[in-house]
Amino acid sequence: MLYALGTLCGPVRQLVRAHLVCHSGDLAAFPELEDRAEFARLKACGDVFAKLARAGVGRRNYALGANASYPNNLLRNVARGAATGHYTLVLDVDMLPSEGLREAFLALAATLGAEGPPGVFVVPAFEIRHTRRLPGAKTELLQLYQVGEIRPFYEELCPRCQAPTNYSRWLNLPLGSPLNTAYAVEWRDPWEPFYISANSVPPYDERFKQYGFNRISQACELHVAGYSFSVLNNAFLVHKGFKVPSEFHAQKDAENQRNKVLFRQFKQELKLKYPGSLRRC
Repeated sequence: MLYALGTLCGPVRQLVRAHLVCHSGDLAAFPELEDRAEFARLKACGDVFAKLARAGVGRRNYALGANASYPNNLLRNVARGAATGHYTLVLDVDMLPSEGLREAFLALAATLGAEGPPGVFVVPAFEIRHTRRLPGAKTELLQLYQVGEIRPFYEELCPRCQAPTNYSRWLNLPLGSPLNTAYAVEWRDPWEPFYISANSVPPYDERFKQYGFNRISQACELHVAGYSFSVLNNAFLVHKGFKVPSEFHAQKDAENQRNKVLFRQFKQELKLKYPGSLRRC
């Protein structure tokens, strides 16, 4: 499928860098000409995406079977390690940023000095009904929010996980100004924001696999390490579809409990890693 995307989809080949991750000792390779079979029948980029859509029918995230645990933090580190820019925004694959975020943030970054404590730039996250077109600008998002077609990310599943973002304050910020930091937020458990950061921030802990505590562990470490969290005024992320409990895989709760135990251990390890820090999570 990666071969077909790279061969038939010019924009994908130009803008997307794919990395194959496999078990130690295994070898990942593109198919030989005689083995391409079904891929050779695809004639256009639209055919590739149609095949991807069909392949995803009935599948659920994290449900890989008994042979592999989904290594989300390993994959995040692989992607960050290959990034060539100074800043990165690590997203889940089913989330999209607001239009023009990259250009607007680079313009903001050019005005920032190197003085002061390290910090990250929080991008508020939302989720939208499957039937709705994704908003590109904040004015569109506000209209959809007012009629209940868009809501804060994880509002039904874990409102506390995003509450420190302070959606009410963000939604009522004045419109029309260039991208900038609107206000600072002190991290508190169990906040797991999405953020733009320098690529030099601590890596994700790769012991966290499957569902639960994989992103919050890095946010927790940033807090203990002395990072500040500043919310951007006009940028946002959108997840396609409302997050509801019935759409998760069957082992979600069990995985969450296992990672909860690991997270407790992780927090104790941070005390040893940052002995001079007065911050805890």
